[in-house]
Parts: sequence; C-alpha cells; structure tokens
Amino acid sequence: MLTLKGRTCVFAGGTGVVGRGAVLAMAAGGMNVVLGTHNVESAEAIVREAEGLPGRVVYGSKEKPYFQEAENIVKEFGSIDVLISNTGAFDAPLPLDEITEEDLAKKLTHQISGAFGMVKRYLPYLRQSKAGRIILNASAGAQDGFDGENLVDSVARGGVISLTYALARQLAGEGITVNCIAKSGIVNDHAPRSPKNFDVATVADRIPVGVVGTTENYGALVSYIVSEEANFITGQVFNLSGGLHIG
Repeated sequence: MLTLKGRTCVFAGGTGVVGRGAVLAMAAGGMNVVLGTHNVESAEAIVREAEGLPGRVVYGSKEKPYFQEAENIVKEFGSIDVLISNTGAFDAPLPLDEITEEDLAKKLTHQISGAFGMVKRYLPYLRQSKAGRIILNASAGAQDGFDGENLVDSVARGGVISLTYALARQLAGEGITVNCIAKSGIVNDHAPRSPKNFDVATVADRIPVGVVGTTENYGALVSYIVSEEANFITGQVFNLSGGLHIG
C-alpha cells in the first residue's frame, strides 16, 4: 500500500485528459490535490468526479484565486508535499523550414522557465515536508529526437530533463526527490482543435506495445513516484511511451 494519505499535491496541468488520471489516482489514495488551472470547466468536472474519494480535490484560478496562494493551501491542508508540472500542449510535427526561432523561444520559456519558476515558488514549503516530491514531464522526443513530435516540443522538453537532473542533485540532501515522466503515445491531453495540435492517432501504429497509453497508466506511475515509499528514487526519467523510446 502506497503512503499518500494526508499529503498534499500542487498540480499544474492536471485538468487535461492525462492529468485527470493522476489527480483521481492520488485522491483515491487519500492525497489532497490542488489544481492550478485556467480551464475552470475541466477543473470543476474533475472536482465533481473526485467527490467521495478519501483525498480532497480543489482548484485555483483567476476566477477562484484562494488556492492560487501557497499560504492558503497550507492553511487549508496543513502542508505542501508534492509538486507536479505538466503544462503545455504538444504541437503537430512541422518541417524544419516551417519552424521559427520565435516558436522555439516561446516553447522554451513556457516549458523550462515555467517549471523552474513553479519549483522556486513552492520549494520553501516542500522543504518543510517529511517526503517532498517534484515531478516534471517530458517526452520521447526529448530523449531521441523522435520525429513523431514537433522539434520545438522535443528540444524544450529536453531542457526539462536537464532541469530534472540538476534539481535532483541540488535537493537530494534535503530529502526532496525530483523525477521526470517522459510521456509519449498517450491519449491526447487536450483534444486536437486544429491541424496545429498534436494527435496521438498520428503515431498510434508506431507504438511498439501495440496500444495507446491511457490516463490510468499515467496515474499509476505518478502515484508511486509521489508516495513516501519512493524516497530512494531521484533524478530519473520514467519512459511512459509504450516503447517509443527505450534506453
């Protein structure tokens, strides 16, 4: 049995299809989850779905600012023990000639600076936890340049992996673990709204295990990494890709 009960997770990017699986898995184990989101409709749907689970699920947004502040989270739940950064949709792959420097710069800022800023914001509270956990998210392309992804996504998430390694070394002595989930070949976190958005259907027949990953697959892995029992694992990249990346 994983020890999740009574702990609190701040989750950026938890209102998408994939994130939902982790939110519900953690709440089912007794962990409280605070969603930071601009998608109020999705957040409210997840909160309703989590009703009756041992852990509470709440959200903070511009429309509901109370849970945007760390002090209020601690006041409500007693601690902040886990931080998950899973923000940013994937773009559809494009030929190199169609990718601009501005495209890359924007993605780098969102993925790397966004995750770094979130860690800095909540680190003082994680330091007070008896089992602090940080999870960042990357992709298969970040490790091997997988051409099923957009180049800017692969490069930016490669930076996230480097950030994982650096933070893990910096924080290991404080008992805070930092790990990364490289997720690829999983159900779309945000349904494709245009040809500019990545669609898992474009790589489904290339997934070695023969199936598309599910939100439950993601939730199960997250639940283990954030548990108190995972205290001996840090600085690792977990490939959740059905074999799109191996090694």
